[in-house]
Amino acid sequence: ENKLPKITLYSHHFCTLCDEVEEELQNKFYGRYQLEKVDITKKENIKFLRLYRHDIPVCFLNGQFLCMHRLNDKLLNRKLCEIEDNSSK
Repeated sequence: ENKLPKITLYSHHFCTLCDEVEEELQNKFYGRYQLEKVDITKKENIKFLRLYRHDIPVCFLNGQFLCMHRLNDKLLNRKLCEIEDNSSK
């Protein structure tokens, strides 16, 4: 079974930059990833609130740091291509 790479987006509800990143992911990379959103204001995510409070949105790809504040689409595309190449072999 071919599982899509996971993008973890650390964000919260009133974050317009987070919304922009999510929209950009949808528009440019639709169907190439699965999205996990982590609301840093939830009690169980307090450690992420401490880490990322002033840096959201923060994106991780398969558990590895990718970018913060804005989507680094060139880097993401390169990494997704690497993953896709490897999984087709």
